[in-house]
Amino acid sequence: METDQLPATSRSLAAESLNDFESGPEYADEVLSRHLSLSSFRGSDRALAADLFWGAIRWRGRLDSVIAPIFRGDYRRANPSMRTLLRMGAYQLFCQDRIPDHAAVSQTVEIAIQKHGRKAGGLTNAILRRLARERERWSTPPEGADDVARLAFFHSHPRWIVRQLVERFGLEGAETALRMNNERAPLTICVNDADLEASLTRLTDYLHSKAIKFTLSDLKPGYVRLETSSIGQIQPLLDAGEITVQDESAGLAVQLLAPEPGERVLDACAAPGGKTIAINRLMMGIGEILAVDVTEDRVTRLRDNIDRVHADNIRVMVADVRELKDPGFDRILCDVPCSSTGLLRKQPDVRWRRKSHHIAEQHRQQVEILDKASELVKPGGVLVYSTCSILPSEDQDVINDFLKTHPEFHKEDARGFLPEAVVSPHGDMETFTHVHGTDGAFASRLRRSP
Repeated sequence: METDQLPATSRSLAAESLNDFESGPEYADEVLSRHLSLSSFRGSDRALAADLFWGAIRWRGRLDSVIAPIFRGDYRRANPSMRTLLRMGAYQLFCQDRIPDHAAVSQTVEIAIQKHGRKAGGLTNAILRRLARERERWSTPPEGADDVARLAFFHSHPRWIVRQLVERFGLEGAETALRMNNERAPLTICVNDADLEASLTRLTDYLHSKAIKFTLSDLKPGYVRLETSSIGQIQPLLDAGEITVQDESAGLAVQLLAPEPGERVLDACAAPGGKTIAINRLMMGIGEILAVDVTEDRVTRLRDNIDRVHADNIRVMVADVRELKDPGFDRILCDVPCSSTGLLRKQPDVRWRRKSHHIAEQHRQQVEILDKASELVKPGGVLVYSTCSILPSEDQDVINDFLKTHPEFHKEDARGFLPEAVVSPHGDMETFTHVHGTDGAFASRLRRSP
């Protein structure tokens, strides 16, 4: 029953995007961007499609909890496309004040009929109408729910993530973090010119001219948080290479590396290239940077971003850093693969993509990458290990184990390089979304003995 025609409405575009996301390996933002670029939607139609898409993903856990008990049959084994439609319809009922119930129901039913036939349309109609009548379901956690299950229900996170946050921050802190993860993230950008004052003036003048609201970062000079999620409003500056979309936490990790002009630097897991560009900015374009990543697709994005800023001193290579045979780097940044638990506000799909068993799998990679990097840095050189994780097992524990087995390295306190507000009691960089308003991230500065 499926057609190859372009979607006629915002809802049908959102539904098709959600189906592609659920069935494929792409990140959610890549899927939505592709579908929107193929559509003719603008303004409010485009905004509605994006809101339905992200809302159905962000609230998926809670939506499933209210839909499953009234679904006819085993909801977990239902057609994935039907689950997507029911989530999208229920999201409109419970989270969209400006959409009347009858519109949320009827237009979702229409898509169900088009995609799966009248029987599916009848089922969709019955479930959504019942949810509209029984709104208390949205505020009622599962019977017998403990603290973890209650937080998982209300804030729509997998229980394994909730357990990790409770262990890290306690119940109250975890609830604050979970609540923050469901808020919309600002769009944070930084200027690429080494002359921060002049380039920041040009940027703020442009933002004023476009009536884009913004705040200057109090953690990292040259970084600006925009009160918009639309890349289109700043696309001319991106195309010209004047700015990069980058969170302050990423810039702080590069600041901890503190590269200097004329040095030889390795960015070991470089794609998509934001940190590579920040390294080059601190080096004022003088010196050699080798930026590597493991797949051609990722390196293509890396090359595109580097070409955008016209940095001819950056060499790009498809490689696994664990197989590099190129010692003698003054500084190395290891921004290793991780659980991405620090990105749950900005990338709500991560909470459903990641599973608890991935932590152990990635821990092995993290240890191997850090161990190999330790062989490539010069005596007296600096190695920074960073993640976008807030789990100690991927952060502090990795560093502690590394220092036990590598006596030729010692840790340097981040207080000498970063604002006190982002330095942990252990002397590492730590940022948290619910504390600093940034992505969650970790970085540790290690120096090899001369």
